[in-house]
Amino acid sequence: MIRDLLAALGQMNKTDEKNLEGNIKKTCLISLVDGMWFPFPIFIIFFLQSGMSMTQVGLILGASYIMSLLLDIPSSIWADKYSRKSLLIMGNVAFMLLNVIIFLSNSFEMFFLAFCFNGIGTACWTGILSAFVYDTLLSLGREKQYEQTQAKLLKYFFLGRIIAAIVGVYIYSINPKMPFLLSALANFACVIWAFSFKEPTREKSISRSFDQVKEGLFYLLKHKTIWNTVIVFSVVGAIWDVLFNYYQPFMQASGIPLSYFSVVYIFVSIFGLLGASLYQKMKSKIDWKGIMLVYLFIDLVSSLFFGTQIAVLVILSIALLTFASGSFDIYIGGIVHKIVPSSHRATTLSIRSQMYMLFSLILINIVNFSADHSSISVGMLISASVVLIALLVFVRGNYKKVAAIDSLLQE
Repeated sequence: MIRDLLAALGQMNKTDEKNLEGNIKKTCLISLVDGMWFPFPIFIIFFLQSGMSMTQVGLILGASYIMSLLLDIPSSIWADKYSRKSLLIMGNVAFMLLNVIIFLSNSFEMFFLAFCFNGIGTACWTGILSAFVYDTLLSLGREKQYEQTQAKLLKYFFLGRIIAAIVGVYIYSINPKMPFLLSALANFACVIWAFSFKEPTREKSISRSFDQVKEGLFYLLKHKTIWNTVIVFSVVGAIWDVLFNYYQPFMQASGIPLSYFSVVYIFVSIFGLLGASLYQKMKSKIDWKGIMLVYLFIDLVSSLFFGTQIAVLVILSIALLTFASGSFDIYIGGIVHKIVPSSHRATTLSIRSQMYMLFSLILINIVNFSADHSSISVGMLISASVVLIALLVFVRGNYKKVAAIDSLLQE
C-alpha cells in the first residue's frame, strides 16, 4: 500500500512538472500572438485617417498610460497575494476588448475607451507575466534559466511582429478595420490558453496593500544603482514610445507606399530579434554601466536622427531603439528576481512599470503639443534633451558602483 502511495505521489509530481513545462510552452505561444498585433504597423495612420490630430492621438494613447498608472500596482498586489493566472486571463480579455471596440467604432471617444482597455490589459500583464515565468522555472528548479527563457519569449514576440508587418499591412489595404478583428480573434485564443495555465507553488504575500508597495519600493531603493537603472530604462522606453508615435505619419508624409511599410517593419523587427539573441554576448563583454550608457547613447542618437527628418536616418533610429527593447526587460527582470522574493515580485516590477508609464505619458504629450504647434524636429530636440540629462545624471551617480551590479548579475 505504501509503495502504491509513493508511486501515486511520484506520478502526481510528474504530472505537475509536465503542467509547469506547459506554462513555458504556452507563454511562448502567447508571446508570439502578442507580437502579432496586426494593426501595429498602421494603427497611428488609421487614427489619422479617421480624422484624429496628433494631439488627439496622444490623448488616445495617454488613456492607456493613465489606466496602467492607476491599475498597475493594485493588479500586481493581487497577483502577489492571490493569483497571477487570473490577471493574465483578465489581461487577454482586455486586449480583446481593445480590438473589438476599435473594429466597431469610428469616434475619438470610443478610441479613447478602447485604449483604456489596453491600459487595463497592460496593467494585468506587465511584470506579472515575468513573475509568473520566473516562479514556474523556480518550481521546476531551473530559475537560473530565467534570462535565457525571457530572451526566448522576446524572440517569439518579435517573430510575431514580423508576421504582423506582413499580414497587417496587407489586410489593412483591403479593409482598415480587418487587422483589429483578426487580432481580437487571436486574443480570444490567448484567453483560452491562459485558462489552462498551471499556477506554480510559491510564497504568497500576507502584507497589507500599502505595506506591500512600501516593501516592494524598499527592495529597489535598497540597491541604489538598480533604482537608477530602472529610471534609465524608463527613459529608454519613453523615448521609444515618442519616436514610434511619429514613425508611421513620417513614412506616410515622406511618400513611402503603404506596401513598403511591411519591408520597413520587418527590418526594424529583425533588430529586436538581434537584441534578444545577442543579450548574453553583450552581458559577457560589457559591464553593467557600459550597457546602460549604450542604451542612453542609442536613445540620444535616435532622437537626433529622427529630428533630421531624413528617411534613412529615421528608419535607423527606430531600428536601434527596437534593438535596445529586445533586451532591456531581460536585464531588469534578471536583477529583480534575484533580490526580491516571490511574495513581492510582481509588485516590485510594477513600480518599474509606473516609472516608465509616467515618463511616457508626460513626454508623449509634450512632444505632440510641440509638433502640432511647431515641428517634429522641435519635439525630437526635447526628447534628446531629456536623454542628455538622464545620461549626465547616470554617469555622475553610478561611476563607482558597477562592481556591485556585475557581481549580482553573475550570481
